[in-house]
Amino acid sequence: MSWSKDSSIILSQVSTRIVMGLGAILAALLPFLCFSDFFYGRAFISAENILFLMPIYYAFCIPAYIALFALDRLLAAVKREEVFTANNVKYLRTISWACIAAAIVLLISSFVSVVFFAVAILATFFGIILRAVKNLFAAAVVLKSENELTI
Repeated sequence: MSWSKDSSIILSQVSTRIVMGLGAILAALLPFLCFSDFFYGRAFISAENILFLMPIYYAFCIPAYIALFALDRLLAAVKREEVFTANNVKYLRTISWACIAAAIVLLISSFVSVVFFAVAILATFFGIILRAVKNLFAAAVVLKSENELTI
């Protein structure tokens, strides 16, 4: 099988949907995992902070799933060869704000573990990069619409 643009998009869509599924499975299993010996001694989280994981994870799931659904819609549009459209700009804007919202959740949660602070910095970085990409796409949409009006 040769690797093509369509193969890459399909792999991205499948990966996005796998992450959605794994996140949902973890959300369902998290209460059982928190009350078992699974987390103790892992990820620099002390035993007394284990119960804080559930609300942190569920609060983090909201922007994460918003970003994942927007990414899935963006990939579907690219697969249909609808690249420089206003909808794709909207999807990129949604993903970037979701990254920043996730960073805020993680920053507030950094009292549980320093790892959350580090991931919050990364999420902020991704949000800023996506804002720049969104701005590039918005400019490309304007150029494309002007080009379509030119004879």
